[in-house]
Amino acid sequence: MMKCEKCASEIPPDEVHEHGGRTLCEDCYLEIMVTPKTCDPWAVHSAKNTVSKEPVLTDEQQKIFDLIKAEGPLPLDRILTQLGISEEAFRRNFATLRHMELAKACKMEGDVRFTLFDE
Repeated sequence: MMKCEKCASEIPPDEVHEHGGRTLCEDCYLEIMVTPKTCDPWAVHSAKNTVSKEPVLTDEQQKIFDLIKAEGPLPLDRILTQLGISEEAFRRNFATLRHMELAKACKMEGDVRFTLFDE
């Protein structure tokens, strides 16, 4: 059996995927391939046309939004520490908030900060 170069789990031969010169398990491969991108005009258009006045967020998205609303603009490391989530989880959920035009990233004092879209 082979090992995933990202998560170190053993991979059955029928679930081995190659990406960027790395051997990955199916879960890690899918995570890389289907991670939403924050700059996706079609996703923004779709979100704006399908989201109601009161958008429905997942628990993790709501926690990110609430933290940014209460204490933002915030640097990434502070968000990750306060919420106890991984950077991948944050980026995946933040992309949705960005598509819905609820939150955005901006440069402040040379650092990237995350804030509400209206600010």
